[in-house]
Amino acid sequence: MKNLCNWLLILILIGTTACKDDNTPVELQAPVFELTDSIGQNRPVIVVLGETCQIKYLAEHINSITADNVPEGWQVNINEETTCIGITAPSASENVSKTFSLQLTAQGENRQTVTLSIDFYLVTFDDPKGTFVLNEGNMTSENGSLLYITAEGYIVDNVYKRVNGTELGNVPQDMCQYNGKTYIISQNGNGNAMGAESDNDGMLVITDTRTLKKLKSYPKETLSPLDWPTHIAVIDEEHIYIRDNAGIWRMNENDASLTFIKGSEEAPKAPFAIVNGKVYTYYNQNFMTGLYEITPGNDQITNISAPFYSLYGITGIASAPDNCLWIMSTKFGGEISMNRYNPATQEDLERNYISEVPSVGSSGCAFATHGNTIYYASGTTIYRLDFRPDIDQGNKTPQDEILTDLSLLDEKAQIMYNGLGVNPTTGYVYANTLKGVGPFYTTNQLWVFDFAGSTGTPLFKFENYTRFPAGFFFIPCAV
Repeated sequence: MKNLCNWLLILILIGTTACKDDNTPVELQAPVFELTDSIGQNRPVIVVLGETCQIKYLAEHINSITADNVPEGWQVNINEETTCIGITAPSASENVSKTFSLQLTAQGENRQTVTLSIDFYLVTFDDPKGTFVLNEGNMTSENGSLLYITAEGYIVDNVYKRVNGTELGNVPQDMCQYNGKTYIISQNGNGNAMGAESDNDGMLVITDTRTLKKLKSYPKETLSPLDWPTHIAVIDEEHIYIRDNAGIWRMNENDASLTFIKGSEEAPKAPFAIVNGKVYTYYNQNFMTGLYEITPGNDQITNISAPFYSLYGITGIASAPDNCLWIMSTKFGGEISMNRYNPATQEDLERNYISEVPSVGSSGCAFATHGNTIYYASGTTIYRLDFRPDIDQGNKTPQDEILTDLSLLDEKAQIMYNGLGVNPTTGYVYANTLKGVGPFYTTNQLWVFDFAGSTGTPLFKFENYTRFPAGFFFIPCAV
């Protein structure tokens, strides 16, 4: 009996212990949900139309992850097996906001939740406040490329390749826009300066302006009459004007035919100007200067000269308000002036004088304009002329002012490479400087100034993005 009681006591104790262990609550771990990529931490995630972005994450003690309030047009795919979130931007046909904040909610095992937010910025390339930087690249070893700077100061590298998966031609020189299409001309096309073949999209590329997707491309063989083309202007698909070493050609986009413009042999390596549906460039020949005018439908040059051209050498031209032209010119006595000229009446209207001969560079861009304000550079110094039509035309005192010297803002800014650019919508002024040529060209600075606010502090500055930029281009395109 005593042994039996002992056994019963042991069984009771075991049963009591077992019941106590069964009722002990399991301690649930706090949920962990965080991004493992640095993407989106310092600025929004930049995406282009139709592009998919993959973001890795870490999740522990999580039952589920959901995306909240995804707007129409955006797609979010959460793959819990690969711990990756795929975000696909809207396509070109969808009219959506450029900014999107993705809200993610992770439900923990203990019913606690963790939320994350990722900001996105959708880039379209038809924004008048945006800016293109066309890179020539190293002509012997690399193709051209295209940078894009948004109005907010986000820089997007190599956007043409990012959109199309292929590269621009060797040494791009100029670009312009017409009727929802963007035209980009390169010097060597699918060759390079040494005659070797390059894997790229050829001598002329036409893209959709909004998406930058390639619509047409023309290899060097198709445009074989062209010899180192440098500048392009488009009136319509049948009147595309291209300047090369021989002169000016008219291209028909529909059949890729090229017709030489008679009398254009002296056309300089300089941007075209378009006024009232006509294309203008200039010539400096045998101490005589003048304007070339091309009217669509007439494949020859109209030579416009005026009395002051016999004494002045033209440095550059650009379209001006009221269907006029800006003409920058120099005189034998050293006088440098900006002139407003009416090509329809062949009348020299007003003239203001400036202090220095502008640095022109390989692009032929001598100055940039915004309304009646003209910007130019001499060395690394940027000047501004607020053009005064009412000034005494006999007053030869320079009317311009120094805004800033970029070499004083950055000791690595030793060379201004090619001309300035001014966004026609924002009025922001763009410049590019290099530490030097040869091995130093990869040390460079892109400057963006709002000179209405500050002359000594850039609005934005980007370092080591450019590769011998040919210039700055805008919608509507202007150098």
